[in-house]
Amino acid sequence: MAGILAVATALPVSLGIIAVAAPAIGLFPALGFVSPSLEPAAIFLSTPGLGPAILTSLATGFGATLLALLFSFALVITFESARDTRWLRRLAGPLIAVPHSAVAIGVLFLLAPSGWLMRLVSPGLTGFERPPLWALVPDGSGAVLCLGLLVKEVPFLVLVSLAALATLPVRRLLATGMSLGYERSASWIYLVLPLVYRRIRLPVFAVLVFSLSVVDMPRLLGPMLPPPLAVLIVQGFENDELVARLPASFGALVQIAVTAVSLLIWCAGESLCRLAMAGMRRRGYRLAGLQGWVRACAAMATVPVAIGGAGLIAAALWSVAGPWFFPAALPDMLTFRFWMRIDSLAPALTASLVIAAAASCFAVALALLAIEFARVRGRIGIWQIWILAPILLPQAGFVPGLQTVLTMAWLEGTWLAMIWMHTLFILPYAWLILAPAADTLDRRHDHVAASLGAGAWRRYRRVTLPMLTPAIITTLFVGICVSVALYLPSLFAGAGRITTMTLEAVALASGGSRAMAGVATMLQLLIPILGFAMLQTLHRTTYGRFAGLRAGGLH
Repeated sequence: MAGILAVATALPVSLGIIAVAAPAIGLFPALGFVSPSLEPAAIFLSTPGLGPAILTSLATGFGATLLALLFSFALVITFESARDTRWLRRLAGPLIAVPHSAVAIGVLFLLAPSGWLMRLVSPGLTGFERPPLWALVPDGSGAVLCLGLLVKEVPFLVLVSLAALATLPVRRLLATGMSLGYERSASWIYLVLPLVYRRIRLPVFAVLVFSLSVVDMPRLLGPMLPPPLAVLIVQGFENDELVARLPASFGALVQIAVTAVSLLIWCAGESLCRLAMAGMRRRGYRLAGLQGWVRACAAMATVPVAIGGAGLIAAALWSVAGPWFFPAALPDMLTFRFWMRIDSLAPALTASLVIAAAASCFAVALALLAIEFARVRGRIGIWQIWILAPILLPQAGFVPGLQTVLTMAWLEGTWLAMIWMHTLFILPYAWLILAPAADTLDRRHDHVAASLGAGAWRRYRRVTLPMLTPAIITTLFVGICVSVALYLPSLFAGAGRITTMTLEAVALASGGSRAMAGVATMLQLLIPILGFAMLQTLHRTTYGRFAGLRAGGLH
């Protein structure tokens, strides 16, 4: 069992980091570099615009994470009733299934100089008869990139916060706070949210790491000269000159260091907030008038989500738009002629479906094995860190190294490499969903089956697995969504020989082909929808007769 976990998690992550670290210090025997050297470091550190690139990454990473946390808490406080919470969960759930690149393409189509938003307000409000010369995207400040990240991260943190709230005696805590004379919002701040944050620290760290190292969204929405650090590094790995991989590898180590320092800064900020909260409690600050600020933040939280939704509508419009001249708000006519060229995207669509299905199944199987391993041993120890490592490390820091490993193993550009790479990134989410579900299982059912003479495998197959089925189905759906959204792992593992819908959509949007990019974006959305429908049908036909069996399911 330990060997399976090692091959699945620890070994690839370790090899990926080693394969990046060796060229970073000048060791690349295949190119004739056999002696350690500081030249790669010197070349990378002399890259023009390196400082602004790092600052842009830090600004967008911290900005998106802080605002996503603030907005998600404001939404949770504002919509605290059971009915509102149910609606919040229903609205946030589909949004996290939308790939990041699809959101970026939608925002691009909405905010571009000739985008849908400018067309809606022109010429009535702006007077523009032609697209303006200035552009909101890509912007040099990273503000639009931060906005695009918020479209995805706010629903994600809302969902994990609601899951954490379900484990807390919220009503009793609020009643205690209000009995001491605090307003309801102040009771949330002092008594409930600290407990919620303690339970969602890991997802918040994952959001911070992702925001610092995301590549596909900055390529469409972020600054170009210089780009964020992760994009700068990937450009080095994509250089036709293989020698450029050496300084790019040093850049990958810089990305890891920037991420580690950022996590330390975040932890220091947590300590400061904790001290400040303790001081405010001791001094008895009532936080009067806080409710208005909370509602204002909740209202602001809807802005990025509304922009994201409008962007997807814009992408859908462009996929069926005929002649559409500026400043017309809508196309002159609708046509499906671009959808008739869907055969050019069929290989990418097929690959995405196959890889998502296979990788999700493998990840669920590995997670179940790891859970049983932990149950038998009583603990899983350091293996949990390795399982979660792919989402706690910047992708640009070790994925290029994994490509080197795949090349050495003659696996680069193969289906096995793509499925394995996607499994590596789905496994952490499978673990985070299945492990808590397995912990809450009533083991007395297993004991009863054992007393009736059932063996270990039969008890697991007939008792444990059926009880875990709702969580397994949820994991499969999340796995499909994660797989469809993966950009950098698909780019390096596919090596141009296997492409996915995300790669095609980003390439089409970067090339300015709005109609085909709109079609590709819609196909990106189609995969999670198909997965949801199939899994929902499976769940209902298999377990629909069990009234109340909804915990951990897709409902």
